[in-house]
Amino acid sequence: MSRAEKRKQKRKSTKPKFYVAVVILLLVIAALLIYVPALFFGEPLGDVSKEVSEEPMHKPGGTDTINIVLLGFDGSQTPGRDDALYRPDTIMIAALNLREGSAKIVNIPRDSYVQIYGTEIYDKINHSYMYGYYRAAEGEDPHQRGLKTTLLTVRNFLGGIPIHGYLSIGMDGAADIIDSVGGIYYDVEADVRANFGQGRVLVEEGYQLLDGRQFMHYVRSRAGALGGERGRSGRQQQALIALFDQLRGPSGIIKAPGLINAVMKNVETDISLPSLGLLGVTGLRINPAEIETFIFSGQGQLSARDGQNIWYLVINESERVEIIETVFGVKVEERTQLSLPGPAAPEPETLEPEPLPEPEPEPEPDPVPEPDPEPDPDPDPEPEPDPDPDPDPDPDPEPDPEPEPDPEPED
Repeated sequence: MSRAEKRKQKRKSTKPKFYVAVVILLLVIAALLIYVPALFFGEPLGDVSKEVSEEPMHKPGGTDTINIVLLGFDGSQTPGRDDALYRPDTIMIAALNLREGSAKIVNIPRDSYVQIYGTEIYDKINHSYMYGYYRAAEGEDPHQRGLKTTLLTVRNFLGGIPIHGYLSIGMDGAADIIDSVGGIYYDVEADVRANFGQGRVLVEEGYQLLDGRQFMHYVRSRAGALGGERGRSGRQQQALIALFDQLRGPSGIIKAPGLINAVMKNVETDISLPSLGLLGVTGLRINPAEIETFIFSGQGQLSARDGQNIWYLVINESERVEIIETVFGVKVEERTQLSLPGPAAPEPETLEPEPLPEPEPEPEPDPVPEPDPEPDPDPDPEPEPDPDPDPDPDPDPEPDPEPEPDPEPED
């Protein structure tokens, strides 16, 4: 037998051993993920849990379930990079049971009336980022402080269930991810129109391939037939499941490089890359048709604040306790049912959302001076221009006027 034939035979005999070794390694990793997830997921909330160790927190039962918070910010860019006044208009928690290979998703509506963590103030839950951002200590990253306040506000609302990590993304980033996989096929149940349901058609009704921009129009709209905030939350859940389902197919492997690149560029997370990969392996075991979805609900009420009647969603307390037990397997204490002095009111589905209000003063002085979340307008407005302008004007131009706070892109 020649040397070339011997080398060829040796390569043939080595390949099966290599493939067997790879399969065994993958099985070991999968087993560790399922049975010893603590190896890949540290203390819930990482350093945040140490910072608030005096706060009660339920420990995961047997560490079978990993709870990940998904935050969709209303800013056009990645949160924390340019604009301070972002709001997490989408707050979704995914409970992933690693042992069973199952998932449950629950949405907290953005207008939910909750106590903001670290304050005595009750406000909309999507304002929690702002409160944290403007309470950052000297030398502290305001964006990270805003995220911590948001996550801890979510955790307190959920009765102290553990949060093991988060993923956050802005609108443009989400559109980029959809475009990276060539769009998503979806059956749109009604026309999506601009100008809060009164303008031109942005997305037509019917089954179609949605690109990133169309997808964002669809999942963000809440006007008219699209069912308000509850309808929007439901569409976000179903669209996410549809995307997950399509990426699990054979074409998902081909699209993986572009998807990974888009995710790395647009998604902010505190979950390590190996843990994200292992969660992806777990995702292959999850049947999209069996993912259970939930949305917290309650009574809409108007309440006077800063001279305006603000619409809040006052969450039904007994339902809150029931959903937490169903999704996370933890029985939490039922709190006193909240109520506001204003009248009950239907959701203003076609009205433009109000700007962020200034936080109310703390009952006790904060040791760190806090800047106003929304600076007061210039007390000396620019005078009307002289009809006969001075031929020799002041060389220093007037500064641009302050931008309107917290704009929300057109639905």
